[in-house]
Amino acid sequence: MTVGILLAGGLSRRFGSPKAFAKIKGEYFYECAYRALAGVCDRIVIVSRPELVSRFPSNYDVITDEEWIKGKGPLAGIYSGMAAIQAEKYVVLPCDMPFIGPVETKKLLALADTSTDITAVLNHAEKIPLFSIWDGHIKNQLKNELENGQLRVMKFMEKVTTRWIDASAIHEDQLVFRNLNHPDD
Repeated sequence: MTVGILLAGGLSRRFGSPKAFAKIKGEYFYECAYRALAGVCDRIVIVSRPELVSRFPSNYDVITDEEWIKGKGPLAGIYSGMAAIQAEKYVVLPCDMPFIGPVETKKLLALADTSTDITAVLNHAEKIPLFSIWDGHIKNQLKNELENGQLRVMKFMEKVTTRWIDASAIHEDQLVFRNLNHPDD
C-alpha cells in the first residue's frame, strides 16, 4: 500500500496565514497537494495543527503530530503520518508546493528506487527533500532520531540511503518545484 503524507501544519510565519488555506487559481494549496497525491496513493493523511483540523473537509483523514513530537517540524509530521497508517511506502508532499500535480507525483513514483530508503528530488539550485518517497521500513529509525532530538530532515536523509532524482526528469519547468513562502511568490 502507498500512503500520501500531506504536510499542512507549518506555522507559516513568513506567509502570514496558514499556507494550507491560501488559494491559487481558486483552489486551496492543500487541495492542490491532495489532488497530486490522490493519483498515486491508496490513502492520504493530512498532518496539520490542532487549530486547523476543523477547517478541512470532514471526509479527509486529518491528524496532528504525535503528542511527544507535537509542533517539531516536518520530520515529526512525516513520522506522525507513518505512525497513523502502516504502508510499504509513503509519498510526502508539503502543501506549499501547489504547482506539483498528479503527473509529477506519478513520475516521481515511477523513478523511485525500491532499493533505497528515500527517493527525493533536486534541481540545479537545491535539494527538495519534502517532495519524496519514503520506504515504510525506516519508521523505527526515524522514531529513534526524533527521540534523540534530531529534527532536521536533511540530516536524517544523510543517515539513510537516499537517492536524489534530477527534477528535469520529472518536469522541464523547474519553477514547478518551488515552495511558496510569501503571499506574493
